Amino acid sequence: MRMYVLLIFTAILLSFSTAYYAINLSNKSSASISEIEEIQKYKKEFYKQGHPILEIDLSSMYPSRLFSQLLQPQNVFAREAKTVKTYFSKSCNNTFERMSKLYFDKSETWEDFRCNRITRLPPGFFENAPLVHETGVSYAFLAFLSGREPFFTHEWVRNNLNLFHMYELEELPPKSLEGNFKILSQLNKNELEALVKGSNYILTNDYLLVRNRKKFNVTYKIFTKLEFEQYLKEKIFYLRPYEEGAQCFYREDHFCWEKDDRTLVQIFMQSSIVVFGGSLVVLLLIAVILYRKIKQQGFEEERKKHALRVLTHELRTPIANLMLQVEQINKQSDLIPASILEEFLKMEGEVYRLKRLAEKSTSYLQTNDGKSLLAITLQEVPSVNELIIDMIHDYTEKGVGFTASPTDGPFRMDVYWYGICVKNLLENAFHHGKSPVMVKWTLVNDELTLTVTDAGVCPYKNLEEILSSDRTGKNSRGLGLGMSIVQKIMQEMDGKLSYQQTPTTFSLFLRNK
Repeated sequence: MRMYVLLIFTAILLSFSTAYYAINLSNKSSASISEIEEIQKYKKEFYKQGHPILEIDLSSMYPSRLFSQLLQPQNVFAREAKTVKTYFSKSCNNTFERMSKLYFDKSETWEDFRCNRITRLPPGFFENAPLVHETGVSYAFLAFLSGREPFFTHEWVRNNLNLFHMYELEELPPKSLEGNFKILSQLNKNELEALVKGSNYILTNDYLLVRNRKKFNVTYKIFTKLEFEQYLKEKIFYLRPYEEGAQCFYREDHFCWEKDDRTLVQIFMQSSIVVFGGSLVVLLLIAVILYRKIKQQGFEEERKKHALRVLTHELRTPIANLMLQVEQINKQSDLIPASILEEFLKMEGEVYRLKRLAEKSTSYLQTNDGKSLLAITLQEVPSVNELIIDMIHDYTEKGVGFTASPTDGPFRMDVYWYGICVKNLLENAFHHGKSPVMVKWTLVNDELTLTVTDAGVCPYKNLEEILSSDRTGKNSRGLGLGMSIVQKIMQEMDGKLSYQQTPTTFSLFLRNK
């Protein structure tokens, strides 16, 4: 039974520990110094081994400080159709109240052009400062929105791409874009800001931009994101764009490095599911085996009880016949020779003992309260000394010696079951021990102590070994079974059995009821 309980506990512990470690393994943590160094190593290896599709040189695309205003983040008005239509449908009689002296000449020329007071813009109009209208929109983009020739053509736009603000590139027709400007048109506002600020790495939906530091120019090598992901496929890290407020294993600029433990976690989770399922199967098997074991034990108990019932029932008839014959012989006891009469009296005692055994077995079979194994019947004994002397009387001829209690008195006990214990100890002493066999009892403070001592050598060190020999058969020759019976009887009577190896001594302790 203990083994089944241990197996059940182990399976439950295994199941929950597996789930616990699987959950902990899936939790993210911060990168250590060694992991950061490993990330840097991956970047350097890819930078050397990768195949860039383009190289962006902002210094060549926007060659002077004049063009720097096209790179700076500005509050560019939304390019909604309604807003643009409102701007171009504005009255031409009014001028801008916020127009400064610096912007007056170029903006006035633009207003004349917008209001059709002139049909052409002067040469170099778009290249001269300022490049951005005070609304925040580049003059080149305003010209494109005007829809006049040649500003709406793909050729004019393609030839003047570096005159548009970086934020405006995404609004231009794809056919008008080429090279680096086409890449820039695919970047969002945050990615463009990171580019202008000179971030080391910029990760977009399609590209990875890696800064190539030189003395004067700021250039970026452009790799496809697919190539970088293929490179990282067999590594333990992967990239994703940084999201404000989201947990990040290691943040670098505008993206996060994450530890690629997804495969490991999936494998572990799958194995955890297998282990957990296996644990449930083990629990089920244990439950089935335990149920069958309990059922089998119940069947064996019932079978033994049935055999005892049959035996007790069958013994009634011969015992009754023996009792009848004994009574008939007793009526003619005066005719029996003295030499035979003594043997007859012994036989009569054994017959009455057999009768009591059958009665006690019947009472035992009728005990089904689940709290006791025996039907204990207490009776008042006037004298302890007389009772025990009577119990050991049949063994005096075998040479048993005894020391009666110096203090005698009444005692309340089950005489039959106590006599079984005393006779078992004496039988064991004569069968397994050596003479002389001594019986000693004392009655002190309503506690009866009886000891049986012999001169033999018992191989067992303690009572537990003797009781276990009942199950293992280890050189027992019946000793373990007798002691097991005595122990159970004493426990039912709230008593105690003890053992001492040298000299071989068994003791019974019982309190007055």
